[in-house]
Amino acid sequence: MTPISDDSREATYRGGRVVFAGPVDWPDGTRVMVTPLVPLKIECALDGHVIIVGFGLAGRCVADLLEKTGLSYTIIERNPVTVETQRALGRSIILGDATRAETLNEAGLTSAAILALTIPDEDAVLKTTSLAHRLRPEIYIIARTNYSSKGMRASQLGADDVIKAEQAVALQFYDKLSRRLNQCAAARP
Repeated sequence: MTPISDDSREATYRGGRVVFAGPVDWPDGTRVMVTPLVPLKIECALDGHVIIVGFGLAGRCVADLLEKTGLSYTIIERNPVTVETQRALGRSIILGDATRAETLNEAGLTSAAILALTIPDEDAVLKTTSLAHRLRPEIYIIARTNYSSKGMRASQLGADDVIKAEQAVALQFYDKLSRRLNQCAAARP
């Protein structure tokens, strides 16, 4: 297999297709992961703000995207130090437990367009999904789970989309190991 030159890594999206800047020499069936580069030009007029539950790495990533697109959000976080730090930085953040209706309402559930459940606690994600869906069935819920089985349960409880950590890990293993195996095969005489 011929390694990809730096030129061929550049690509654009045109007419529903990803077009590479340079030639590629890949065998049939080669998997390609496309990652859009920010800044994104998203012109979306949400009918409401976004509620982000949890401000770990995933929550910060969501907040960064929303800031780049100019969309408003409120964070629900259980760590008082994180809440204090983020408030000092000017972020809209409340201290609370998203599995409680009072906390969701304080974050503005009644007027929110999206609920992003980024916390790694699957039981809390399922409980919050069920509660939010019951209180506001039309809200778009995107949830994080560790396992596919819990992801299916989150969907049953009202999540519109679910990010399943074990599937993301599986894809990363496939990608990294297939690259390494291809390198080994290319190095053989």
